[in-house]
Amino acid sequence: MRIVRHIPFVNKDTVSYNCRMKKNMGNRRVAIVTGADRGIGFQICRLLGELGFQVVLTSPDPERGKAAAEKLKDMGLAVVYHVLDLLNDRHLDILRSFVMKKFGRVDVLVNNAGISLDAGMSKVEGLLRRRIKKAPRKMDYGEGPGILKTGLDIMRATLDVNALGALKMCQTFIPLMMKAHYGRVINISSTLGQLNSMTDDEKVPAYQLSKTALNAVTRMTADACRGTNVAVNSVCPGWTRTDLGGPGAPQSAEEAAKDIVWLATQPDNGPTGQFFQHRRRIAW
Repeated sequence: MRIVRHIPFVNKDTVSYNCRMKKNMGNRRVAIVTGADRGIGFQICRLLGELGFQVVLTSPDPERGKAAAEKLKDMGLAVVYHVLDLLNDRHLDILRSFVMKKFGRVDVLVNNAGISLDAGMSKVEGLLRRRIKKAPRKMDYGEGPGILKTGLDIMRATLDVNALGALKMCQTFIPLMMKAHYGRVINISSTLGQLNSMTDDEKVPAYQLSKTALNAVTRMTADACRGTNVAVNSVCPGWTRTDLGGPGAPQSAEEAAKDIVWLATQPDNGPTGQFFQHRRRIAW
């Protein structure tokens, strides 16, 4: 008995289109941005998306993160959301598996997530709730406790998110970049972490220490990436109108994001192991 297989009609134009789309998606650079459901992080995602990147928007709050990603997708940008609490090591493993399975590459990492607990500027969310005995009340810079009075729980939590959280992201994704011979890592720092002008007058010692430590992460990881076309830099976005910067800051989140995206899209043989503000190198 002869068996006849019925082969469905296939539109050649559709096949051609799907092949082109698959090829284009394969060539699309992939960027991960932490702490990106608002402020500078959100604008970084938007600008990278407008440049044609596939963006993975992360944050510890799924509700806010999904809403932010949907807003960008409504603009026609290639953005997906993935939950990421930097205090949760399992989240990093899951994120790595997700990105590599779905996109097969990571080209840009922006370590934007950061907290300022000293002056009560940051909301205590996610696993931070288990770490902080009492969240400080919100106050202006210069009004909080100094280095001799700030609680060690505040110090540890701030360092764990701002410095060690970024380091864990680097340890997770930089080896993939090195293997692919391409990567751009941007650590969002602050001039408050500059050692050459460090004082206790700002009264945000945990934040200051964390940014100094983050700059050290930048220097060491950049050195570890020598000869691999993986560039690692720190950048201070400047005083910006965000939850941390407040409404009186002179520049918008979009303006700050432009400088960060400029650094994240530098060509081969560009700067690495450096500290920038407004596209100019500054002292450590």
